[in-house]
Amino acid sequence: MRHLLSHSVYQDLSPFGSDPQATLSSVGCDGLELLTGYSEPDPCYRGIAETVHLPYAPDWLAAWEDRPLDMPEENSLYHMYGRCREDVVRNVTLAIDSAASLSPAYGVFHACNTDTTEVFHRRYSRSDAHVVDALCEMMNTVVSAMPGGEPPYRILFENLWWPGLRLVDESGFRILERRLEFSDWGICLDTGHMMGCFPIMSEREGIDTLLDVFRGYSRDLIDRIDAIHFHWSASGEYRATFEERELDKPVPEFIADANAHVVRIDGHRPFSDPKCAEIVEELSPRYVVHEMPGTEVGVLEDFSKQRALLP
Repeated sequence: MRHLLSHSVYQDLSPFGSDPQATLSSVGCDGLELLTGYSEPDPCYRGIAETVHLPYAPDWLAAWEDRPLDMPEENSLYHMYGRCREDVVRNVTLAIDSAASLSPAYGVFHACNTDTTEVFHRRYSRSDAHVVDALCEMMNTVVSAMPGGEPPYRILFENLWWPGLRLVDESGFRILERRLEFSDWGICLDTGHMMGCFPIMSEREGIDTLLDVFRGYSRDLIDRIDAIHFHWSASGEYRATFEERELDKPVPEFIADANAHVVRIDGHRPFSDPKCAEIVEELSPRYVVHEMPGTEVGVLEDFSKQRALLP
């Protein structure tokens, strides 16, 4: 089992000192999972970044379904992968190809969508099945044009609390299994994102809830879970009480509000309860990615705190 720490090309390596690999090794970390963009990552990450997290556009369906939002052209890449289907295919392909220079073991891709107009809603107009079906159509289009009809590295689809792949049951996984036309894919299960699907109020409640879900998984789903993003969130109270809103201001300003809203839901906090080890034992992934921003003390300190709870 490999233990990785999340990092981003939009940060530098200075938190890890003059010898990042030695610093990471000193706290029991095997390397980085690197959030990438649309250009080739700096060569300094080679040998340090074992895996990558591909960029996510939260309302890519707006472009895929030819109903793009009114926003500056330069913003559409990051919010919708562009403004039309052709843009989506081109930019997702670019994201996958750009990260290939690192020879990653896998690349994570969020398998969900939120309509921008519904970010501050508790109910959504599009079903999970609709989003996962569209994702399969889009990814099949992207990958079919790649050599051999396969991606250059394994693609892991990640769950969120928004419509799409939630993994609170097996329905989304079964659509992926049935509809994807390439074979080199798996699952990255995000523990904090899954907690966002339930009215969770505490770390222990979150752990117990997830264990109940995982103990209902079939063997073939567990075998597809190559990695977990390991952290917790307990935002049940906030999600029950936030004020529902429509798109009530210019899109860029509204998205800034939405980003703050997402941070309230998705805390990315390091586990402190030793029972969290049962999550890892239940799923037995090849990679455990400690995905936290280091907001409590520092990213290395948060990693060490959580890593100490695991074998």
